[in-house]
Amino acid sequence: MTDEQLEKAVQLASVEAKKRLQMPPVLPERKPINDVLAVDKILDGIETAKYVFTDITYSVPHRERFIVVREPDGTLRKATWEERDRLVQVYFPKEGRKIMAPLVFKEENLKIVFSQDRHKEVLDLCVVQFEPDSGDYISVHTAVYEDLDKHDKYELLRFTRHFGGMVWYLINARRIDGLLVDMLKKGLLQDAVSLVSLFHMVHPNSVSAQEAARQQITGTDQLKIYAETESQRSGFIKLALQAFEDQAEDKESAA
Repeated sequence: MTDEQLEKAVQLASVEAKKRLQMPPVLPERKPINDVLAVDKILDGIETAKYVFTDITYSVPHRERFIVVREPDGTLRKATWEERDRLVQVYFPKEGRKIMAPLVFKEENLKIVFSQDRHKEVLDLCVVQFEPDSGDYISVHTAVYEDLDKHDKYELLRFTRHFGGMVWYLINARRIDGLLVDMLKKGLLQDAVSLVSLFHMVHPNSVSAQEAARQQITGTDQLKIYAETESQRSGFIKLALQAFEDQAEDKESAA
């Protein structure tokens, strides 16, 4: 391999790495579709099955694709999101996506997968199977994050593209204590500071954020303010910070 070929290969690998590490989207759940276009009683009972009519024009974005359903009672309505997702997959298959969701996403099956620490696999499959604003996508992510937080298994996602989504979820839920303690246990002081800083940005009206702004506090002092005003595990956070400060003083003395 020549230098030019090597450089090109490195560039391609870098692009692919960024793509694989890109955080999956986090969106609010889409509003349900309940639009009835017409009710033709003359058609009531003529058929026993539903009829679906789909615009399969290739250039039309899937979100704008016109799909309607004729019910056996004569009602003509727009297809629901779930129906749309299945029909789009029929006509425009997406690699890795199934027409019907895999059984692994059932609650009872998720518990088994979680016990095997396969949370990342669940999220990878979820991103492929569901649209990011669908109820299934959001509920699966919520279940994964809740289990990780409950059992302090944050490390399972730390070096994956899903870590940011978990952090965002916990911050919005105002439940970062477990993750914060985990970071301090692993010596990730700057990560802990960034976590609290983001918490203050998302919740500017929190006591911690307002106190930090009033005192113009930055850096590790933000952790102290958070521990005193927000955290339910303030004792451990203060002890961890004291340990870091003692280590820093020891290094300065040795120097």
